Amino acid sequence: MVVWLSQADAARRLNVSRSVVQRLWDHYQSEYSVSRRHVSGRPRVTRPSKDRFLALSARSRRRTTLPQLVEDHFVASERRISATTVRRYLHNAGLYARRPVVCVLLNERQRRARLC
Repeated sequence: MVVWLSQADAARRLNVSRSVVQRLWDHYQSEYSVSRRHVSGRPRVTRPSKDRFLALSARSRRRTTLPQLVEDHFVASERRISATTVRRYLHNAGLYARRPVVCVLLNERQRRARLC
């Protein structure tokens, strides 16, 4: 038995916008297929959920090094990614490598000279 739904009902059931269902229907009407079109560029190695996993593990363990993050990702997903890829994902999440620098304290003479 085939049950036909309106686009609004289908969107509600699939929990997507009605415009998504509309676009897929229009594409199906013209191409007789809803497969993705060819896009330029290299396919992504990871999914957004794995990107969030990397950012979360980097935030929770602040002293973790980049090679350790690469290894953590491999253990979690059984897929090798480069350190450059991990660095790029962390940059997109707003995480950058910073080295804490301890300032040398000024003595009394240097403080007076600086104030002058």
